[in-house]
Amino acid sequence: MQRCVAVQPLPWGESVQKLKLLCRSAAFALGRIGAEAKAAVPQLIPLLIPLLKDSDANVRSSTASALGIIGAEAKTAVPQLIPLLQDSDANVRSSTAYALGSIGAEFKTAVPQLIPLLQDSDANVRSSTTSALGSIGAEAKAAVPQLIPLLIPLLQDSDANVRSSTASALGIIGAKAKTAVPQLILLLKDSDANVRSTTAYALGRIGAESKAAVPQLIPLLKDSDLTVRYGAASALGSIGAESKTAVSQLIPLLKDSDSNVRSSTADALVNIALSLQEKAKMLTSQELNQAVSNLESALKIVAEPKADFSRSTIANLRVYLNVLKAEQNAKLFKLIGQNQWVTAAIIYLIFFPSLWFAILRLRPLWLLRINDALKPYEFKLPETLGGAPVRIRDLTFFSFFLYRPRVLDAWVWAHIKTVREQFFQNPTVKSRATYIPVAFELDDKKVPQLRGEDLQSIFTKKRFCLLIWGEGGIGKTSIACQIADRAMAADKTKRLCKHLMIPILIEELESEFLAAKHPFLEAISGQLKSISNHPTPIDRELLQHLLQQRRILVITDHFSEMAEATQKEINPNSPDFPVNALVVTSRLDSTMRNVPKTTIHPLRIEGSELSAFMEKYLDKLGKLNLFNGSQFHYVCGDLAKLLEEIRIQGRSTTVLFAKLYADVLIAKMEGVKDQYLPQNIPDLMLEYLKQLNRDVAEHKLTNRTVYEDAQLLAWECLKLTYRPASTKIKDAINVLSVLNSQNAEQRLNYLEEKLHLIQTNLPSQENIRFVLDPVAEYLAGLHLVDIYGEDESKWRDFLIDADFQNSPEAIKGFMLAVRDCYLAKIPGAKDTDFLPKEIAARYNVSITVPPQPPQAVSPG
Repeated sequence: MQRCVAVQPLPWGESVQKLKLLCRSAAFALGRIGAEAKAAVPQLIPLLIPLLKDSDANVRSSTASALGIIGAEAKTAVPQLIPLLQDSDANVRSSTAYALGSIGAEFKTAVPQLIPLLQDSDANVRSSTTSALGSIGAEAKAAVPQLIPLLIPLLQDSDANVRSSTASALGIIGAKAKTAVPQLILLLKDSDANVRSTTAYALGRIGAESKAAVPQLIPLLKDSDLTVRYGAASALGSIGAESKTAVSQLIPLLKDSDSNVRSSTADALVNIALSLQEKAKMLTSQELNQAVSNLESALKIVAEPKADFSRSTIANLRVYLNVLKAEQNAKLFKLIGQNQWVTAAIIYLIFFPSLWFAILRLRPLWLLRINDALKPYEFKLPETLGGAPVRIRDLTFFSFFLYRPRVLDAWVWAHIKTVREQFFQNPTVKSRATYIPVAFELDDKKVPQLRGEDLQSIFTKKRFCLLIWGEGGIGKTSIACQIADRAMAADKTKRLCKHLMIPILIEELESEFLAAKHPFLEAISGQLKSISNHPTPIDRELLQHLLQQRRILVITDHFSEMAEATQKEINPNSPDFPVNALVVTSRLDSTMRNVPKTTIHPLRIEGSELSAFMEKYLDKLGKLNLFNGSQFHYVCGDLAKLLEEIRIQGRSTTVLFAKLYADVLIAKMEGVKDQYLPQNIPDLMLEYLKQLNRDVAEHKLTNRTVYEDAQLLAWECLKLTYRPASTKIKDAINVLSVLNSQNAEQRLNYLEEKLHLIQTNLPSQENIRFVLDPVAEYLAGLHLVDIYGEDESKWRDFLIDADFQNSPEAIKGFMLAVRDCYLAKIPGAKDTDFLPKEIAARYNVSITVPPQPPQAVSPG
């Protein structure tokens, strides 16, 4: 009936009446055909046949269409239909070819007349003809071999419908059309979606003979057209076992947005599984294992409660999968029985790695204990085999699992609580506990304050060196301590990298370490043992892996103040340098000159920033309430004047100076009677000592004793290199004994335990050094001014020794401190005096008239 409706309008007249009769008859016949009305068809056909000779082409075309709709029951009309294959009207030829194809293969006599129409100029005729020949050829086996060569060229027809119907016709022919597979494969990339889907369908109908099309069918599973995806999945299922390589690509389509595609895919997988089951014995072990793995994944999806697959689909897939598993086991047992030695080797190769892997996942720290137990066990190969030693750890593949990141992280996690406690008890770290962010330059880019995101890109590198440089007191060590804090952060979002890191603070390589083969490694080992409270030295192999995999962050403090021999031992460019996560603080930006590195340079506090810094510092100490608005403004003004004098004298306004001044100021505001505000930096250092001594509750030494001992000890730490360094405890006691032989050791302990001015170096505990380098420099400067006074000859000798130091820039802080002390403590001293002028000349310091000293602030 659809064909009747689709024909072109007829001219008015008798033809119109005939066409109406045709349409009514066809409609009646098509509407009533069934079990109860088939008898009406023979009566209808005689009414239609005469119209095949009607003079009106539209009537002839519609009549042929009606007969085609009737189908096989219209077989008596075939003799009258065949002549119409040569009708001058293309619609008539097309409808006639359609009708013959619908009537069926019983009328294969029409094939010779149909074949010429394959070359018809009209695309609809060619399309209908290919469909008809396909239908006839499916039953007329004798005609198939001649039909296929005639159909194949039409696969390249310019009309998409012709290409589609030709592919469909070859599909109907089935396996006999296997010679057309190469040409059909080309159509899988056709620009027309209908052509692609029909071609996929045709290849599926051809079956296993289309196996060569599998690689080209697989991409169609992701086609944007759902009919193409449907056809491709169906085709792969029909091809069967030869589509086994496509199973993994079919599985995602089980979750396709279209239910028909999902259903087609499930059916395809069942068909492939059935075909694989039938050929299971011919599959290789690898193919069988892959098939089982893929089908298990598919079964998991189709068996989900929310999935819409039928029970029969699930049951069939499960049955076929179980058959394949049974064959898989049979092959394995057969292999074991035939190759006992090979089996033993396989068990050996599987057992130990599996055992270590399980321990790695469940109890990673056990691997370290097992390693300690296995260490003694090794044997030598016979001389004929080279006599090389063989470790049990290597023989059992243990070494491959030992120092995995999971093991190292477990070791760090087991010690991190103790490490945090010990690290923050370090005097150097404690003295920097009150940290106020300052601006700094990160690789010459100014950054307002230290943030984790600024450093995360550095810490994720497999190897990095971070240099924090600037003059003494500017906050280098404070920044390093903040970085260490972030490296140990329990909150993953605050860490500098994904894993925890143990910070090791190296402030000096002591003489006993320098005598070792690897001094820097020995110093790290000693510090790690101390900070983790480990009962024995850390295993060297474990230590090296912790360093190489950046589970240890090594902070080398005071690098520029270290001896040259010590600096040479800390060389990241050395091939055997063990550290991959290194932070270095130095007064010189030239440190690590040839080493790839990131640099941080804390900036001095500008006058405009001083008020904000002081407010934050006092607030963090809980002392901001001591000042009202006008007092705070006045205090900041006094401090600004003092720091400006420092700047004029060649030094920067550092965080340390501002903090020390604030501490003295707090003491005065809290009502300490003998407290006055210092007018220069040397006085600030003495007031700092006085404040430390004031807080001692019992067995207090006099301020004078503290001054003398601290100054003498400071010079002892600086006199060899003019840089703040450590000195041996026994030498320090001897020096203090020369000053006052009574209780020298107790006085040294007083400076460390009561005032926390000095600290003992770990882990040897044989050396001491000042906690704050600038304090040591100024105290040493005050000592020299006390003993040299205005004696120019002694100062000349002092300057000669200074000129012989290896790095003038490294001793600049001390030299400027000596100049400050001279100008502050020598009555009537001027910039033009010998010593100030000589030091100013060496370091390009302007000689100016000093400003008036700041006035003390009233506590009220």
